Amino acid sequence: MRTIAPLALLVVLVPVIFAGIAVPAGESGQTGKMEIREVFDDVQRGISQANVAIFSAHLHSQVRVTLHGGETGLYSANQAYYLLQTFLHDRTPVSFAFTTFGESDNTPYGTGNAAFTFRGIRQHAQIYVALASEGGRWVITHINIY
Repeated sequence: MRTIAPLALLVVLVPVIFAGIAVPAGESGQTGKMEIREVFDDVQRGISQANVAIFSAHLHSQVRVTLHGGETGLYSANQAYYLLQTFLHDRTPVSFAFTTFGESDNTPYGTGNAAFTFRGIRQHAQIYVALASEGGRWVITHINIY
């Protein structure tokens, strides 16, 4: 009887211990979803207000940027900041909202429609933003405005 009790305790505790190790803190469950949503909320607010500084803290060290009629490539966070700020400075945001959220290969993404005024002409654009987990936080790895 004495050998069964410790064995039963081991059978119960091992999965609990390993479950805690297998799930990184801040990257799953409600907390992870809230962090992801905060990033998308900051991006939406920043684009709507033509102010990249609102979401610049979320930029990955290397960001893939594609701009309609503009630059396309992999840029440092600083380069991406200035490319996006110049793009938004030249266009007055009329509206922007994420309409779709999803996840592909553990990469959360959001897409939405935007309207800008550029040289007196209204333009419409589709915006795509993808995130990745790095160092326990969610960062922006892709921004496409096309």
